[in-house]
Amino acid sequence: MGFCENVVDDVLVSCQRCCCLCHKFCGTRIELHHIKPKSKSGSDTFENCIPLCFDCHAEVGHYNPEHPKGRKFSEAELKKIRDNWYANVKELNQPVSANSSHQVQNVRGNNNVVAGGDVTIKTERVVKKTVVTTDPGGKHISNETARKIQELATEYIDLNIAAGKAAKTAGAKIWASLKKEFAVTSYKEIAISDSEKAIAWLYAQIAMQRPKLRRTNTEKWKQSFYKPIYARSNELGLSKEQLYQVAEIKLGLKKPLKSLKDLTQKNLEKLHHIMIAEVKKANS
Repeated sequence: MGFCENVVDDVLVSCQRCCCLCHKFCGTRIELHHIKPKSKSGSDTFENCIPLCFDCHAEVGHYNPEHPKGRKFSEAELKKIRDNWYANVKELNQPVSANSSHQVQNVRGNNNVVAGGDVTIKTERVVKKTVVTTDPGGKHISNETARKIQELATEYIDLNIAAGKAAKTAGAKIWASLKKEFAVTSYKEIAISDSEKAIAWLYAQIAMQRPKLRRTNTEKWKQSFYKPIYARSNELGLSKEQLYQVAEIKLGLKKPLKSLKDLTQKNLEKLHHIMIAEVKKANS
């Protein structure tokens, strides 16, 4: 017996049908994973559940303790990853103010003092704080576009990590550059009319990072294509086998493809661009 209907509903609402690991939107192609396995008395509760896409679900469950290689996802790690994503989703879906795009809060202090018959009057200090509220799908980018921006920013950061740079530095750089490019204080304030432009800009930043990685680490350069290729394949609803068939046809391969690792550098990069074009065509 698996998770009950109420738990399933609560989990899918909390994650907005996005994978807690790679953050891509899954729609119906989503799995509910037991953080503590049922074989180890794991319960069918909300607390013991993490929603994952097909690829990440396979990755989390793939570790073989009898032949240890790499690092296994711990239960505590999965819970923190899930809780962080739930918090991001909650923030992303904060209700919009019906009256204004800016909210002014007044903080007042009354420090008048009476002592020994003398009256000291201190002027009232007024501090104005401007709280920016967004209008997802109206004036500003939709929640779906915001998630895509997060996904591409993560891809940019991963490339820099693979090239030996600090994640914190790369993250600060891409977010600061994005806000500067579109003259906003938060990426959520990007105008809805600039949605496609923002996505294209991020793709360009990612493309500029890959040659640097290729010069320093060819193997990691190849690995940097796997995740985005599979992610776009999932967006199109393709299984791995169907993706490989597309690659065989589009690249004119003479032998059946069994893994992306079997592709040459040239064909791997070409397939990456093919998948970007296919997703763009499907969404147009």
